[in-house]
Amino acid sequence: MSPLTWRRLAGWAGLSLVLAWALGALLLGRGNPPVAVPLSVPIGCLIAGGIALATGWTVRSYQRGDRRHLEPMRALRTAAFAQACAYTGAVLGGVFGGYALSLLAYWGHAPRRQVAIEAFVAAGAAVLMLIAGVIAERWCRIDEDSDDSSGTDAGAAPA
Repeated sequence: MSPLTWRRLAGWAGLSLVLAWALGALLLGRGNPPVAVPLSVPIGCLIAGGIALATGWTVRSYQRGDRRHLEPMRALRTAAFAQACAYTGAVLGGVFGGYALSLLAYWGHAPRRQVAIEAFVAAGAAVLMLIAGVIAERWCRIDEDSDDSSGTDAGAAPA
Protein backbone atom coordinates (compact mmCIF):
# COMPACT_ATOMS: atom_id res chain seq x y z
CA MET A 1 0.00 0.00 0.00
CA SER A 2 1.55 3.28 -1.05
CA PRO A 3 1.48 6.25 1.33
CA LEU A 4 -0.77 9.24 0.77
CA THR A 5 0.59 12.25 -1.06
CA TRP A 6 -0.83 15.76 -0.96
CA ARG A 7 -0.41 16.02 -4.74
CA ARG A 8 -2.71 13.05 -5.37
CA LEU A 9 -5.28 14.27 -2.84
CA ALA A 10 -5.24 17.79 -4.28
CA GLY A 11 -5.65 16.35 -7.77
CA TRP A 12 -8.78 14.43 -6.80
CA ALA A 13 -10.17 17.42 -4.91
CA GLY A 14 -9.47 19.80 -7.79
CA LEU A 15 -10.91 17.51 -10.43
CA SER A 16 -14.10 16.89 -8.47
CA LEU A 17 -14.43 20.61 -7.67
CA VAL A 18 -14.19 21.64 -11.33
CA LEU A 19 -16.59 18.94 -12.50
CA ALA A 20 -19.16 19.70 -9.78
CA TRP A 21 -18.93 23.43 -10.42
CA ALA A 22 -19.37 22.99 -14.18
CA LEU A 23 -22.27 20.56 -13.82
CA GLY A 24 -23.95 22.70 -11.17
CA ALA A 25 -23.59 25.88 -13.22
CA LEU A 26 -24.95 24.10 -16.29
CA LEU A 27 -27.98 22.65 -14.51
CA LEU A 28 -28.76 25.78 -12.50
CA GLY A 29 -28.35 27.92 -15.60
CA ARG A 30 -31.01 25.84 -17.36
CA GLY A 31 -33.50 26.59 -14.58
CA ASN A 32 -33.21 23.40 -12.55
CA PRO A 33 -33.80 23.88 -8.83
CA PRO A 34 -30.83 23.24 -6.51
CA VAL A 35 -30.73 19.99 -4.59
CA ALA A 36 -30.54 20.41 -0.83
CA VAL A 37 -27.56 18.87 0.95
CA PRO A 38 -28.73 16.55 3.73
CA LEU A 39 -27.42 17.11 7.24
CA SER A 40 -26.26 13.48 7.28
CA VAL A 41 -23.40 14.34 4.90
CA PRO A 42 -21.37 16.56 7.26
CA ILE A 43 -22.30 14.42 10.26
CA GLY A 44 -21.15 11.26 8.46
CA CYS A 45 -17.89 12.92 7.43
CA LEU A 46 -17.16 14.02 10.99
CA ILE A 47 -17.98 10.58 12.40
CA ALA A 48 -15.75 8.81 9.85
CA GLY A 49 -12.90 11.24 10.55
CA GLY A 50 -13.29 10.69 14.28
CA ILE A 51 -13.20 6.92 13.84
CA ALA A 52 -10.05 7.22 11.72
CA LEU A 53 -8.36 9.29 14.42
CA ALA A 54 -9.47 6.97 17.22
CA THR A 55 -8.28 3.81 15.50
CA GLY A 56 -5.12 5.52 14.30
CA TRP A 57 -4.35 6.59 17.88
CA THR A 58 -4.43 2.92 18.89
CA VAL A 59 -1.75 2.08 16.33
CA ARG A 60 0.28 5.13 17.37
CA SER A 61 0.08 4.07 21.02
CA TYR A 62 1.35 0.61 20.10
CA GLN A 63 4.28 2.03 18.13
CA ARG A 64 5.24 4.30 21.01
CA GLY A 65 5.21 1.33 23.41
CA ASP A 66 2.14 2.43 25.37
CA ARG A 67 0.20 -0.65 24.28
CA ARG A 68 1.44 -4.23 24.57
CA HIS A 69 -0.30 -6.01 21.70
CA LEU A 70 -1.84 -5.04 18.38
CA GLU A 71 -2.93 -7.41 15.65
CA PRO A 72 -1.08 -6.64 12.41
CA MET A 73 -4.32 -6.93 10.40
CA ARG A 74 -5.93 -4.32 12.65
CA ALA A 75 -3.08 -1.92 11.93
CA LEU A 76 -3.37 -2.60 8.21
CA ARG A 77 -7.14 -2.08 8.25
CA THR A 78 -6.67 1.15 10.17
CA ALA A 79 -4.21 2.44 7.58
CA ALA A 80 -6.54 1.43 4.74
CA PHE A 81 -9.52 3.11 6.43
CA ALA A 82 -7.48 6.25 7.01
CA GLN A 83 -6.54 6.38 3.34
CA ALA A 84 -10.15 5.79 2.33
CA CYS A 85 -11.21 8.70 4.56
CA ALA A 86 -8.58 10.94 3.02
CA TYR A 87 -9.55 10.15 -0.57
CA THR A 88 -13.27 10.32 0.16
CA GLY A 89 -12.80 13.62 1.97
CA ALA A 90 -10.88 15.02 -0.99
CA VAL A 91 -13.55 14.01 -3.50
CA LEU A 92 -16.52 15.03 -1.34
CA GLY A 93 -14.84 18.30 -0.42
CA GLY A 94 -14.36 19.04 -4.09
CA VAL A 95 -17.88 18.01 -5.07
CA PHE A 96 -19.64 20.02 -2.38
CA GLY A 97 -17.23 22.92 -2.74
CA GLY A 98 -17.85 23.05 -6.50
CA TYR A 99 -21.59 22.79 -5.97
CA ALA A 100 -21.49 25.65 -3.46
CA LEU A 101 -19.43 27.76 -5.87
CA SER A 102 -21.98 27.19 -8.63
CA LEU A 103 -24.67 28.50 -6.27
CA LEU A 104 -22.80 31.72 -5.43
CA ALA A 105 -24.25 33.41 -8.53
CA TYR A 106 -27.69 33.08 -6.89
CA TRP A 107 -26.64 34.35 -3.44
CA GLY A 108 -29.42 36.98 -3.42
CA HIS A 109 -32.12 34.30 -3.53
CA ALA A 110 -32.63 33.10 0.06
CA PRO A 111 -33.49 29.43 -0.66
CA ARG A 112 -30.49 29.02 -2.96
CA ARG A 113 -28.27 30.83 -0.45
CA GLN A 114 -29.37 28.27 2.18
CA VAL A 115 -28.38 25.39 -0.13
CA ALA A 116 -25.01 27.08 -0.81
CA ILE A 117 -24.37 27.37 2.93
CA GLU A 118 -25.29 23.70 3.40
CA ALA A 119 -22.89 22.75 0.61
CA PHE A 120 -20.07 24.84 2.15
CA VAL A 121 -20.66 23.15 5.53
CA ALA A 122 -20.56 19.72 3.88
CA ALA A 123 -17.36 20.67 2.04
CA GLY A 124 -15.77 21.83 5.30
CA ALA A 125 -16.69 18.58 7.07
CA ALA A 126 -15.26 16.60 4.14
CA VAL A 127 -11.99 18.54 4.39
CA LEU A 128 -11.87 17.74 8.12
CA MET A 129 -12.35 14.05 7.25
CA LEU A 130 -9.50 14.33 4.73
CA ILE A 131 -7.21 15.86 7.36
CA ALA A 132 -8.18 13.22 9.93
CA GLY A 133 -7.45 10.47 7.39
CA VAL A 134 -4.03 11.92 6.59
CA ILE A 135 -3.14 12.21 10.28
CA ALA A 136 -4.31 8.67 11.06
CA GLU A 137 -2.42 7.29 8.08
CA ARG A 138 0.76 9.03 9.25
CA TRP A 139 0.32 7.44 12.67
CA CYS A 140 0.19 4.01 11.01
CA ARG A 141 3.53 4.34 9.24
CA ILE A 142 6.43 2.18 10.35
CA ASP A 143 9.69 4.01 11.11
CA GLU A 144 12.86 2.81 9.40
CA ASP A 145 14.62 2.24 12.72
CA SER A 146 11.69 0.40 14.32
CA ASP A 147 12.43 -2.88 16.10
CA ASP A 148 9.37 -4.47 14.51
CA SER A 149 10.46 -3.84 10.93
CA SER A 150 12.06 -6.54 8.83
CA GLY A 151 14.04 -4.01 6.81
CA THR A 152 12.38 -4.63 3.45
CA ASP A 153 9.85 -1.80 3.06
CA ALA A 154 9.71 -0.45 6.55
CA GLY A 155 10.29 3.19 5.68
CA ALA A 156 7.42 4.20 3.46
CA ALA A 157 4.70 1.64 3.91
CA PRO A 158 1.83 2.14 6.32
CA ALA A 159 1.49 -0.48 9.00
